[in-house]
Amino acid sequence: MTKTELARHLQFTLVSPNATREMIETHLDQCVQYGFDAAMIAMCWVPLARERLQGTGVKVATCISLGLGHETIHAKIGLIRECLALGADEIDYEPNMGFFLSGMDDEFAEEARQVFKAAAGRPVKAMLELGYLKNAEQKRHAAQLLDQAGIPWVKNSSGFGPAAIVATPGDIRLLREAVRPVCKVKASGKVNTYEKAIALLDAGAELIGTSSAPQIIDGIEGSKDGY
Repeated sequence: MTKTELARHLQFTLVSPNATREMIETHLDQCVQYGFDAAMIAMCWVPLARERLQGTGVKVATCISLGLGHETIHAKIGLIRECLALGADEIDYEPNMGFFLSGMDDEFAEEARQVFKAAAGRPVKAMLELGYLKNAEQKRHAAQLLDQAGIPWVKNSSGFGPAAIVATPGDIRLLREAVRPVCKVKASGKVNTYEKAIALLDAGAELIGTSSAPQIIDGIEGSKDGY
């Protein structure tokens, strides 16, 4: 895989709460420089990204409920609609893992159905927090509920918050095998080297979210403290 090809599988992430406008602008410029699939930034920076990335081929991605996911369905719908109104191309959302862990499969799936409907055809990715789940059976079941509800992308973790985990080829392969071919898999969590990125793509990921995207392309190790 060439560097150009690899870059199209990377969503360069900067969602730090202390990120300044200057940092975001530099981040967006790097996305264009390297030709990444998307710039993943916080919702408040979507209008800036929309303007700065126009015509570059780099998509504007954002996220809601990062690391927590315990808003009500109506609150998540409102956030998704706001993201779309601001100009986001893609949205990653945190499903309510408390529902799933409580055995509330119907509520977990209904939230997913409503989120998918609110996205109005835009790609929406469910940031499953596999760090909360005890075994492979739970992981498969959670992914299948989301897939059956229409969610077009599942993700192993948000990479942020109390249940953030390292993306592993094993978890990515499990997700890929659990969902239908129409449902795609994104990997996130401490992906900071070229070797890790390639291993995750080989395991079935189609996108990787990482704050080390430039380092991955440049063949050096990114920060171990990054996303």
